[in-house]
Parts: sequence; structure tokens; C-alpha cells
Amino acid sequence: MKHPLLHQAMNGVAGCRLSACLLGLACLTAQAQTQTPSAATSSIRGITRCAADLGLGLSVPGRIAEVKVQEGQVVRPGDVLMRLDQSAEQLDIERRRVQWQGTAEVQIAQARKDTAQTQAESARRIYKESQGISREELDNRELVYSNAQSELLRLKTTKEMERLDYLTAKENLERRTLRASTPGIVTRLIKNTGESVQAHEPALRLCDLSRIQFVVNVPAQDSESLQTGSTVRLLVGPTAVLTRGRVTFASPIVDAASGLREVKIDLIQPGPNVRPGVTASLELGR
Repeated sequence: MKHPLLHQAMNGVAGCRLSACLLGLACLTAQAQTQTPSAATSSIRGITRCAADLGLGLSVPGRIAEVKVQEGQVVRPGDVLMRLDQSAEQLDIERRRVQWQGTAEVQIAQARKDTAQTQAESARRIYKESQGISREELDNRELVYSNAQSELLRLKTTKEMERLDYLTAKENLERRTLRASTPGIVTRLIKNTGESVQAHEPALRLCDLSRIQFVVNVPAQDSESLQTGSTVRLLVGPTAVLTRGRVTFASPIVDAASGLREVKIDLIQPGPNVRPGVTASLELGR
């Protein structure tokens, strides 16, 4: 049996050793935490937006007969957005088409020219071979043939002008139809069916989706790597969709009050679920 004093001494030695071990472990942990590098990246939040907010109008005045879209609708280039009343223009097109395609006068003039040509050629031959007709009669037949040629040319020119008038009428009709010039989203209907609109007056607003832009204000000290043309990483929307972007503008001016620079970034091939107006985060390397 061990002596009580010896037992206490042994317990004391073990306790000191345990304390020393715990102290050493704490020091190593603190040292490891001190040596661990800080986060490699940081992020700054901004918002996506349309490359352009377009106010679309018609090039001619009139009364809106039909609105083909609704607010929030996605459209493609060439889609019909609205039409003005076209009744008079459609009648004008039909009138000009009938006028242009009518060929009776040209056919008659062609027949007269052919007849006059035959008579003139016969008169030349007779006069040359036997002088069976007078010079005056030959000249008269040549004059008739020349007049017939001129009349046929005049009528053909008139037909060409009628064709151009018909095409002009079709163009005037097309101008009474408002079409989407770019892929986008209809954000606001300014005019509705039955209302009058003036030439070039905005009738609706279209958010241009041909390019989606991310706009963010970056601290000046973190913006040195954001040069025009450089590629960056973005996390877009509530699901943080990873999207690449290209810097298109970095403001050369730093706001004196906030120390921030405005940066604009075009999204590169954004997915179909990426829409303007959602928040996104720009990843910045340290």
C-alpha cells in the first residue's frame, strides 16, 4: 500500500502534466488560427437592369385600333406590338395595286408600235426597191412608228411609277404597325386601344433584353482590377446563379462622399432565368 503523501505527490505531478498539455494545445490552436489566411474573395451586391429602356412610338399619327401585347410580356424582334386604324390605307393599297396591274393600255400601245414598225419597214423596202411611194409618205410612216415607240415607252414608265406608288402605299401601311425592334419585356403600356397617338410619341416602354447589365458601386481600393474588357464572376438572383460578365464601364471618378466608383458589367450568355431587376453579387479577389 502506497503512502498517502506519495499518492498525493503522484496526483500532483499528473495534474501538472495534463495542464501543460492543455496549455500547449491552446497555444498551437491560437498559432494556427493566426497563420490561417483571410478569405480569398469578397462580394459586393448590385442589381441587374436592361441595357436600354426604350420608349417605342409610331412614325405616323393616328388612332390605336389594336394592342397586341400586355405588360410583362416577352417579345422577339419583329413581333407586332400595336396597330393604328388602317382602313383608308388598305383601300389605297388595293386601288394602287389594280391601277398598276392593269395592262390594257400597254398592250394596245405595243400592238400599235408593232403595226407601225411593220408599215415603216415595208415603206422603206418599197421606196428603196421601186420608189413606189413618195418620200413624204415614207417620212410619215417613220414618224408614226417613232410616235408609237415613244407612247409605249411613256406607258411603261407610267406603269413603273404606279408600281412604286403601290410599294409606297404598302410602306405607309406598315408604318401604322408598331413592331419590336429588339428582344425585350413590355414594362408599360402608355397608350391603349381607342386612344390617339402623335407621330414619334411613346406608346409603350420596352426593356431591351439583347444585353443584360449589372450595375454596382465598388470601393475605390477594390476596383483597380475592374478594367474595361476584363471578365468577372457574378452570382445572380436568389438562387445565386453563377454567371460570367465583362466590364464595359468603370467610372474614372470616385465619389468623394462615399469613396465608391460606378461599374457596369454586361452579362455573358445569361441563362433564361436571369432577368433584369434582380440583385446579384460581384465576386472580388483579394
